[in-house]
Amino acid sequence: MAGVEDPAAIRDQTNRSLGKTPKEVSIEEVDAGGVQAEWVCWPGCSDDSALVYFHGGGYVFGSPVGHRDLAWRLSKEGGVRVLMVDYRLAPEHRFPAAVDDATAAYRWVLDQGIDPQKIMVGGDSAGGGLSAALMVNLKNQGIPQPKAAVLLSPWVDLTGSGETMTTNEDKDAMLTPEAIRRFTAFYLGEGRDPKAPLASPIFADLSGLPPMYIVVGDSEVLLSDSERLAEKLREAGGEVKLDVWPKMPHVFPILARLIPEAKKAVSDIAEYVRGHLGTQAH
Repeated sequence: MAGVEDPAAIRDQTNRSLGKTPKEVSIEEVDAGGVQAEWVCWPGCSDDSALVYFHGGGYVFGSPVGHRDLAWRLSKEGGVRVLMVDYRLAPEHRFPAAVDDATAAYRWVLDQGIDPQKIMVGGDSAGGGLSAALMVNLKNQGIPQPKAAVLLSPWVDLTGSGETMTTNEDKDAMLTPEAIRRFTAFYLGEGRDPKAPLASPIFADLSGLPPMYIVVGDSEVLLSDSERLAEKLREAGGEVKLDVWPKMPHVFPILARLIPEAKKAVSDIAEYVRGHLGTQAH
């Protein structure tokens, strides 16, 4: 990825909404326990449930605005309010700042009186890894878990030890191993262990976590992260659904306005949301 050396330049390029947000969509900025966030809601979406979502961007860039197109689609088809969390980014705010913000935002949703059994968490790429880290952190702190989680191409291994980091290097149009190494350095800084469970949840105790739905493309350098996460969740007694899409790029569901496969993936994700939260599409 060009410009990885300059986080500010990447942010300037990516902090724009993909596609037009329909005028029907309600967007409400909130202070979620000291963390900036926004509710994205399609008319008629349920007030008593929530999808708490963490955007991707290597922990270095990305924003709720840049993922708003995905958020309103999930709200419409999932029948749920989506809380897009604007967690702090590296290198200004290194690990565990993102985990702290994710935990604060989730606790804030609980404080709004929403039953944890009516809450899901989700995210893409680094945000998918952050979702997994959040659930590990909730378990560690004795905080009620969400009902389920949706992870899109999650980045859960900051050591870069997955087999597809090598085998898919020439196939992945979105990410390179070098970019991932740079993001890791920005996020961890000096002297931090990339195997720390809240940085790389692939190395955490994954027992007792909620059901998860993982969506990934088969040409990604991070494919092994998804495959190994699913395997380790099953080994820990967890429930996991893994969908590997052929010839799809990293976090392809964000392209729902452009390609039919992405649109279908969003519909599948929304069906999973409805099935766990009891909401209805609009």
